[in-house]
Amino acid sequence: MRKSNYVIYLQFEKKLGEEFLYMSRVFSEFGIKLVPMKLGDFKSIRMREHQFIIASVRDIRSFVNYNKLLKRYLNYMLRQGSVTLFEFSSFSIVHDDSILKTKRVFQERLPVSMFRMADLIGQNMFSKLVTNSSRWPGGRRAKLPEY
Repeated sequence: MRKSNYVIYLQFEKKLGEEFLYMSRVFSEFGIKLVPMKLGDFKSIRMREHQFIIASVRDIRSFVNYNKLLKRYLNYMLRQGSVTLFEFSSFSIVHDDSILKTKRVFQERLPVSMFRMADLIGQNMFSKLVTNSSRWPGGRRAKLPEY
């Protein structure tokens, strides 16, 4: 498993909502940190390893900003396989079929309970971390050392 387990929470507004505080408290019990990140900061970071991202789109202004972010950055990251995206939205957000088939985008319609949000993210994050940590380091054709 990774040394630092954290999830990026895309912040569309100036103030953090109550869902951030609740999910942060739930994730902290499992040793996972929820990091709020504004859109300008998200565009400038460079991801070196696989990241988990939460986007909670609640109003029309955040929907417009999210679509811009999706077209310019997130679609590329999803095709590349460097992020897993959890969308909680009251709008219908259209993704490419190829992205949806790879199970890198998890969409839920609002309103959804906070417990359901935390449960969905926790299960997928745990399964991803466990499957990556149990990979054989020798590659596909492992050989025994010769004496």
